[in-house]
Amino acid sequence: MMNFSNLQLMKESRQKLAPHAGLAVLVSFIYVLLLTFVSIFENEDLGLISLLISGPLGLGMTLFSLTINRKEDPQLNQLFEGFHSFLKSFLAYLSLVILIILGILFFIIPGIIISLGFSMTFYVMAERPELSFVQCMGESWNLMQGYKLKFLGLWLRFIPWYILGFLCFGVGILLVIPWNYVATAAFYEAIKKTEEV
Repeated sequence: MMNFSNLQLMKESRQKLAPHAGLAVLVSFIYVLLLTFVSIFENEDLGLISLLISGPLGLGMTLFSLTINRKEDPQLNQLFEGFHSFLKSFLAYLSLVILIILGILFFIIPGIIISLGFSMTFYVMAERPELSFVQCMGESWNLMQGYKLKFLGLWLRFIPWYILGFLCFGVGILLVIPWNYVATAAFYEAIKKTEEV
């Protein structure tokens, strides 16, 4: 069933990302800048703006990372392609936030399980744009059956790298973010292949 290792996925993802490191840093910078700018000046109106743009930007980062993982030609404008599916990506993000918050309220663990189960929603959405956001969430949940614990292991492996990125005046985060996204894209494609066998 799980015939791939997280460590190998991280190594291969880093290698795939290397030729596009400059572009990846720029995309991460814009992504973080947009979300941070809104958060810093947050009031009631900007809180809504943050909620509105997080889904489309998340889908854009997903498209960008899938392109790199497939050794294709990533483009800066992919970050904004999620806005072409604005309503769907927004509704998916809003649904995930609500479900995760509800899960956390019930002793935290359910929130983690929900987060892991729906973690591939934007990857499904990027690959199968004909599906509704509910179908994308359902497909993610089905794909992650038996893989939640393994994916949690992948998440945990990135924590030291995020800490190191913060210690490097925060600049290192700009490379860790796309690496994390590409590794998640690799995980997504690995579980798809495993399930198809």
